[in-house]
This record gives sequence, structure tokens and C-alpha cells, in this order.
Amino acid sequence: MQSNYPYDAHAGPSCSRIKPRRPFVSAQHKPEDTSDGIFRVVLITSGSVASIKAPDIVGALVKSPYTDVQVVTTRASSAFYTQDAIDQSVRQALDGSQRVENGDSHAEEVGVRVWTDEDEWSDWKKVGDPILHIELRRWADLVVVAPCSADMLAKIAGGICDSLATSLLRALSPFTPVILCPAMNTHMYEHPFTARHLKVIQEELGYLVSGPQGAGKLACGDEGPGKMTDWREIVSLIEGYASVHKMQFPLGTRSSFGSTTASTNLQDSALTPRPPTPPTPGRAIALVLDGPSAQTISTPSTQKGDTALNMLGMQEVSRTGMWTGDSPAVQDWKSTTDAYGGNGTGWSRKWWMG
Repeated sequence: MQSNYPYDAHAGPSCSRIKPRRPFVSAQHKPEDTSDGIFRVVLITSGSVASIKAPDIVGALVKSPYTDVQVVTTRASSAFYTQDAIDQSVRQALDGSQRVENGDSHAEEVGVRVWTDEDEWSDWKKVGDPILHIELRRWADLVVVAPCSADMLAKIAGGICDSLATSLLRALSPFTPVILCPAMNTHMYEHPFTARHLKVIQEELGYLVSGPQGAGKLACGDEGPGKMTDWREIVSLIEGYASVHKMQFPLGTRSSFGSTTASTNLQDSALTPRPPTPPTPGRAIALVLDGPSAQTISTPSTQKGDTALNMLGMQEVSRTGMWTGDSPAVQDWKSTTDAYGGNGTGWSRKWWMG
């Protein structure tokens, strides 16, 4: 499809905060061949009370003129926030400046689009028309599932595509990173299926799993692990990826791992192009934080004795903070993540501790 970019686009040195028109076509909002300096995030929310934090996450992200956001909600998640709540959070974050810039006639369009299952096929009329979950996966530089309920976790691990959200995840290029933030009742989290599903998510799909929190009072009143990672930490994770993306793809260069240049760099590697991920619950991992001594970080265990490194399906972190055996492209990605030296140690400390 021929691109109309930058017409209708979130373009230039900063992105617009006008919600995209329907039907959504990625090529009208993202250049196909070069980077425009904008980092694009799709936030997926699923059926957990922690979905009430979606407006906070979106409001924090839009404060950066170089980050663009769209939201996909499942039917269950839509009970916890609305399109109006997201738009209000965006407008408060912008403090009215965007509305003035775009004129009063567009004030009601300032915000971030929340896509639902009903949107998936509502604009599709014939073969050749844009398909929403495909257009969103073309648009995204990063996908964040926060919160990820037990139901959503099971569906992703099983490859089920029964919603806009799960279809988008299944259609993603293996070069698009995914952050997954579990949020569920303690007994759901400690259920044997959860460990099995997280193992698939991390070791086969290569997703980064953040959380859940190891203790605390849940919305249902129970005490224990299961609370979603604090929304501020999720924003920090996303901002970290945005910083790396900006360094990897400066203005005017190829804009995604799916580009010809990046794909060529990875052709010689049989490894997944996504960075390695943290361990599943009950597993341990050796980290080099500072100096020659490694520390072992354990996550909440669901199975006694399941703490051996050789059960991870991963390799130890070397003294430089790199996973041994990484492809040159992945090593280059991680080497850029530490603002105080660029040796990857900061990446290991921040991302692999869960």
C-alpha cells in the first residue's frame, strides 16, 4: 500500500496527539523506510483490576514528544477504564498546550486511541482493506501487555487468537520486543500452569516479563504475590527501550528491526532477535552487578528445588553483562543501554531482575 506519510502523521521532531483516523493504516502514521525519531508503543490491557492504571501509564508516556502510544483493550479490561479516561489523562499531561496548538475545533480529538474487539472488523468491507491487528503490528516498535491476566497469559502461551489483542500478539514480527506484566490473584499466580505458561512466554517467545510484585494486599483482599509491577516502573521500562531505539535508529535511518538493514545483520544468527528474558517463577539467575562477584537473584518459587541455572534454558551472564552466545546485533543492542559506560551492565541490572 502506498504511504501517505507524513500526511495525517504523528511526524517530525515531535508527534501529534490527535487520535488517528479510521480506518487505521500504519503507512499513514509511520514512515516505511526511515526513522522519524518517534518511538511507537502499543499498550495492551487485559482483564485485571490493575487496568485502572492504564490512564496513568499513557499520561506519563505522552509527556515525551518522541513517544507515540495506542491502546488495545480486551472486553474484560474495558470494565476498568474508558476512552474518555485515557483522553483526559493525555490532556492533563499536555496541560492544554496541544489543544491550543491544534485549535479548538480539534480539542475533542486530542488523546490516545483505545481500540476494542469491535473495532477489529468494523472498518473492513472487502479484500484489500486494512486489517486492524496487522496495521497495529506494523506500527508498533514495542508492545506492552500491562496488566497481563491469567487468562491472557494462558492464551498467549497457547497461541490463541480470539481477540484483537491476542491476534496482534500472534501476528507480531519476531523482531518486535514485548514486555509482559502479570497481574492476578496469588493462587492463580502460584498455580502450576502459570509457571508452565511463563516458561513458554520467556524461553520460546522471548518476551520480557516484569513482575509481579512478590507481596502485598491484592484488590480482592488476599495477601501475597500477584500485584502488577508498579505503573511507574513500567513507564521506566518503556522509556529505557525508547532510549535504546533512539540510539539504534537515529533520525533518517532504518526505523525497526524488521527493516532490510537490521534483518541482514541477523541473518547469520539462529538465535531469537529479541533480547534474553528473566527467569520464570522458582528459577534463579547469576548476575554480574559490579565487580567480579556474581549474585544470584531468585524469583518467587512455585516448585521446590527448581532453582538450578541449567534448568533455565539460558546461559550465564558474562563479566561484561552479556549473555554468552548472543548474536552481534543483540550484543550491540545491549551495549548501548548503559548511559555510564555502555558495557551492558546497566541493562542486566535493570531488566533481568524482574
